Amino acid sequence: MSDDEDLLAEDESLRDFSVLRTRDSAIRRRYLDSLGKIINLWTSKSEGNGEKDDKKSLMEILPSVLMLSLRCPFPDVREKCANMVENVKLKGFLVPRPLFKGPSCFIPSKEVPPINTDDEQTHTLLVEAFLALGRVPSVTAIMAIHPQYLDWFSRTEFYLMRGEGPLPFDWRHYIAIMAASRHQCCYLGHIYELEFLKYNGDKEWLKGLEHVPRKLQRLSEINKYLAHQPWLIDPSQMEKLLKGQDNWSLSELVQAIVILAHFHSLSSFVFGCGVVSEIDFEAGHTFRPPSLNEANQPSFDSATLNTNANIKSSMTGDELMERMKQVLAEQDVGMEASQEELFQHFEKLESGELAQSTAEVRTSQDSPLSDLARYLNDPKFHYKDFASREERESISTFRIGDCSWEEHGFSLINRLYPDIGTILDEKFNITLGLTYFTLGDKTNVDTTVFRLATWNYIHLVFGIYHDDYLYTEVNKLMEKSYKRYIKMVATCPEKVTQMDYMEFMPQLTHSERVHINLLLLEARMQAELLYAVGAILKYMK
Repeated sequence: MSDDEDLLAEDESLRDFSVLRTRDSAIRRRYLDSLGKIINLWTSKSEGNGEKDDKKSLMEILPSVLMLSLRCPFPDVREKCANMVENVKLKGFLVPRPLFKGPSCFIPSKEVPPINTDDEQTHTLLVEAFLALGRVPSVTAIMAIHPQYLDWFSRTEFYLMRGEGPLPFDWRHYIAIMAASRHQCCYLGHIYELEFLKYNGDKEWLKGLEHVPRKLQRLSEINKYLAHQPWLIDPSQMEKLLKGQDNWSLSELVQAIVILAHFHSLSSFVFGCGVVSEIDFEAGHTFRPPSLNEANQPSFDSATLNTNANIKSSMTGDELMERMKQVLAEQDVGMEASQEELFQHFEKLESGELAQSTAEVRTSQDSPLSDLARYLNDPKFHYKDFASREERESISTFRIGDCSWEEHGFSLINRLYPDIGTILDEKFNITLGLTYFTLGDKTNVDTTVFRLATWNYIHLVFGIYHDDYLYTEVNKLMEKSYKRYIKMVATCPEKVTQMDYMEFMPQLTHSERVHINLLLLEARMQAELLYAVGAILKYMK
């Protein structure tokens, strides 16, 4: 057999880039050398024209080579892949180019740690992501702005999707697709469709819910309620899943619920930070040459954030710092109020301001449905303001004093799905405690009360009341445009625009805006888990 024939025989295996998911540079080198030879063979048969099948193969494989040349944390891979793309271009073939300058269309690429970062912790996390997925996803690249958080997020996702647990790996990834579909998050949907197939998932399942086992179909109802109106979850729904034909075990159901909550809240982060498609996905690259007006690509310079004349913000950084000091000084006196008075503060904020802001937050009701609708039942079901719920008599406010994460959620989840409770608890604490003691260009600033107000406001949006929190602090610390943005990200993130991201608190840096989105992600996830835990505990009684 000739060398050319040997290479052609290797053709299919060379399309599997998972070989590069190794720390062994010798293995990577051998694979890349073989890949370079097969690409050279395809382009040499008829330079600039090529045989039809070879040209098709080239068009299919080049986007992945381009992605690796820009987003692989191993410099040897980046260099060799960049050379391959350049060599193909020199032979007269069209080559792909990225449609976006970085991982976000809201955040300038210079604000995101580069793939060749000198920071040891960040580089280690990027390598771990690549070894797990064969790519450094756009969402991971943005989270790397806060490596302390990314560390625990990565541990959580690894344990959920690849660690010990009762659910098969293909089921876990299909549940992730179902969760992402509730917010039409095509970015996550596409990634986990590919991962589902890597774990030998049945291709038929990707045609939609009607093609999956009845047991999985039954999960779609709780997926719907968890994502949009978690207060509608009750013990009877748990009983339906846990009893009868095609029933779930308690441990299976808890793992499924944690996966659903994880990907609902991650969808919020994806939209809230303007995460763009992966370079090798269809929406992430083009073979068209650049046009003259592409300098207006949807990405903006950081200066725009602070000088845009249309920003609807009235509170300066100095004013917010002063208000945070005032809130701290008044806390002891404020908390002397009776529990009834404290709850009245909550209800006033919930039914008054939230009802007003709901009219401004664009709901998902009129959204055009994406291809992901095939993974859903009742795709038009969406968030409604908790304060305007029709079931006010039967569904009361969720009180943390009756069911908290620390006393109930942590222990139940850890008992039924060992270790995940500990991992989630650490991630929640890391997120709420994360601080660099800055506010825009101000230093030595304690933002604890602002972070807590943000967390508790998201819980309030989902009808959760903290009896040890003074809700009058919310209006003192959070202006209207900020509340509007964080509510939208938490409840209907698919509607978030670049202007929504830009128009609140222009004094904040992009790093701080990403931090806010991390708070939203985790506060929302905890809210969903609390409702599920509450229903399971009632069922178990």
